[in-house]
Amino acid sequence: MERRLPSTSTFLLLAFLCCLPSSINASGSLFRFEASQGAFHFSLEMTGRQDVGYIQIMSSEFKSYLPHRTYYVEFNRAQKRAYIRPRKRDGLPWFEVDVVGKKGVLHYEGRRVQGTANWTPEEWDN
Repeated sequence: MERRLPSTSTFLLLAFLCCLPSSINASGSLFRFEASQGAFHFSLEMTGRQDVGYIQIMSSEFKSYLPHRTYYVEFNRAQKRAYIRPRKRDGLPWFEVDVVGKKGVLHYEGRRVQGTANWTPEEWDN
């Protein structure tokens, strides 16, 4: 039985496809929420391609170590609605964010802080 080798054009096509930027690597900021009150600052950013893949949270009051928590996330870009809350409230530090349109509310450590949301995706490559 004779084995057929791929043609030169097949090799060139594969080489060309390997050089193209992969959409798997392309990511960006899908959503950003920021709230502040006096010296307290909080920001939440959701990154991914078209759906939320990673959530990054920063705050002026977060300690160097925060316990790992599982959060419930609702994210609807079409309606510009986002809701994030802990799955359990067990006495450990937690936050809750509720956003409609360009405005939202953060609940953290007994505070209720108003903030703003940015729904415009910002693309970047890894």
